[in-house]
Amino acid sequence: MVSRGLAPICCILILAAFCVVPVWANDAAVSREVDRSSVPVGDEVLVTLSVDSLSVGGVVETIPEGFAFLETSYPMEKYGVSGQTLTFAVIDEREITYRVQAKTAGSWTFAGRWIDAVDKTEDAISPTVVSVGSGVAATGAAPADAGQAPGPTSAGGAPWVVIPALTAAAVAAGTYAAHKKR
Repeated sequence: MVSRGLAPICCILILAAFCVVPVWANDAAVSREVDRSSVPVGDEVLVTLSVDSLSVGGVVETIPEGFAFLETSYPMEKYGVSGQTLTFAVIDEREITYRVQAKTAGSWTFAGRWIDAVDKTEDAISPTVVSVGSGVAATGAAPADAGQAPGPTSAGGAPWVVIPALTAAAVAAGTYAAHKKR
């Protein structure tokens, strides 16, 4: 229970915390890398999304029609697949990897967008072109780890950002309980 004298002070501290958190926020950015820019039909491509300064938000990737989604190491409850669209919920992630398979010859463009829920900003991820041919990949042999599943995504960032929200919820619950008893 929060005393009457302490409640206004707690409210001021919580308000100050929420006013300062956006100032701490950095410019978010997401970039994409593919392990090979040219592959034969049937080969797999590992796509890595590098996430910078995006504490809470999302990434929406559009896989070109000439590719099929195979797998990701991202937690199942944090991503969705709908046709050629992958949607990833991002909470302090620094890297997202997924694997696709080339199905049709041609020049295909991977596209995407990221959304920062804290800063309320969004932007496009630079497009990435992958050429799919009917023969051997133009860049030579596949990397040694091409047959392995994508590695786990790494979490990092600043979990302290959640503390003001949890504090506010605790104070609000305490204040509500105090008023309800009267």
